[in-house]
Amino acid sequence: MFAALLVLAAGLRGVVFAAYHPALIFPDSVRYLQYAHNFATGHWSVDALRQSGYSVLVVPVLLLHDMWIIPLVQHLVGLATAGLVYAVLIRFGTPAWLAAVATIGVFFDPLQLVLEQYVLTDTWTVFLLVAALAVLVWRRDGPGCRRCAACGLLLGVAVTFRDEELIMIVPAVLYVLVAVRPRRRTIERLGALIGCFLIPVAGYLGWFDASHGQWSFTTFSGAFLYGRVADFASCSGLNLPSYERPLCPAQPPALRNADYYTWDPSSPQWTFTPPAGMSRDAVVENFSLRILRHQPLGYAEAVGRDFIYGFSPVRGAGPEKYSPAYLQFHTYVLPDPQADASIGALGYRAPAVRPAPAAFLTDYGRWFYLPGPVFAAGLLLGLTGLIAGKRRSGQDRSGQDRGDQDRGDQDRGDQDRGDQDRGDQDRGDQDRGGRERGQPDACRLAGLLFTASAVLVLVPPAAFATFDWRYQLPQLTLIPVAAILGLNTIISRLTSSSQRAKSNPEATPKAEGQTYACGGDGQDGISSEDLPRPG
Repeated sequence: MFAALLVLAAGLRGVVFAAYHPALIFPDSVRYLQYAHNFATGHWSVDALRQSGYSVLVVPVLLLHDMWIIPLVQHLVGLATAGLVYAVLIRFGTPAWLAAVATIGVFFDPLQLVLEQYVLTDTWTVFLLVAALAVLVWRRDGPGCRRCAACGLLLGVAVTFRDEELIMIVPAVLYVLVAVRPRRRTIERLGALIGCFLIPVAGYLGWFDASHGQWSFTTFSGAFLYGRVADFASCSGLNLPSYERPLCPAQPPALRNADYYTWDPSSPQWTFTPPAGMSRDAVVENFSLRILRHQPLGYAEAVGRDFIYGFSPVRGAGPEKYSPAYLQFHTYVLPDPQADASIGALGYRAPAVRPAPAAFLTDYGRWFYLPGPVFAAGLLLGLTGLIAGKRRSGQDRSGQDRGDQDRGDQDRGDQDRGDQDRGDQDRGDQDRGGRERGQPDACRLAGLLFTASAVLVLVPPAAFATFDWRYQLPQLTLIPVAAILGLNTIISRLTSSSQRAKSNPEATPKAEGQTYACGGDGQDGISSEDLPRPG
């Protein structure tokens, strides 16, 4: 089934590639291309507005002077991302057909397809995140130093593409804390993870400092935050310095447009005069932080509203009314004379449309996409799996303790010594399999990593940016994995509960002709690969 979906998805990407040639352009695309051109010509000053990791990546394309290579490679990266989703789920014992179903969003959702055709960071960022998580969970007995180091490095590179991905180190650290046994190895693994994460991050910050004289990712952090708070800001009762008062929005909140306050040249943040000795961005950032302290509930409401809207049934303009038209297929290219002129100055022609494939894609995008409630249900399923897995682990431990005590009370003499010998042998076999008695269930922990990642990756855009469907792209990969791992954990719990209800308490699922959905993870976190097989 996966192979059939892969072929169909590749064909669909061929239609997208043919319809909009050489690539789709967004205002951010212009900056990425301009700085890639600068780097290719030996000018290595980093962009002050957007992270330049992506620009470094596309330098070889600029040297070849063929912009169509960018979307072509990104379509391949999209297919590779789906392959990672499939591989992780198969690794944890998911049936092949169900693992293939989890890839439908990455394979066929119009949001994924159109972003692969743009000169934008999104496709690569999601691929790096999924690759990092896949590397971290690949060994069911916990990640070693090399895997932790590789995960940290991939996450750090993702940050050089988009600084909002800084938060992704949090679920990775959480996973290492709960998955690595014995505890004496935890610090070693965390050191490898965080140390390698900091290598590209610190390197980029140093590069930025050399270019702009400050240790940061951008000189526009205040401008972005102002656009976020302007939507609800009220200066009533707020003691402000005189030079910050012009930043107070004059319009009623219902009439405000966050995009206007962020980018429009007539916005208060671009028309006021900062005092001597202070930068414009520093003043704007100070004002925005005052608003956050003054209206914490208003800010929390705005963040929560944006977060929840990401799971809405229809992909509309969002709470801040930012148009999603550029993320939809059309039979025309949205006009942007300034962007066309900018890429023309670099020697590239403006995007062109081929009517027939564009018409097909327009109809396709109108009728097929995965609605938000599907992802909300998937996230709920992932969370339910975590709860079920936690209860199962507690019951397994208590049941094991009671069983051991009862057998100790009933058996004496030679029988007791025989049981002890067999227990020693089982523990030795288990240690050789790389699993310790009582180790948490690997599938549940993988579900924890992907569920936490699916939630946390959506928080920075909701907290610091205008709502944009671009920022919801990780839903298509992380939530399906979290949902199916959660389902696997629930099935494993039901299977083990049924097993405990049988008259023979020592029968294994393998002996009863059943398998655990989570790659055979049985009671006490023992992999079915390490359990004795029936004769």
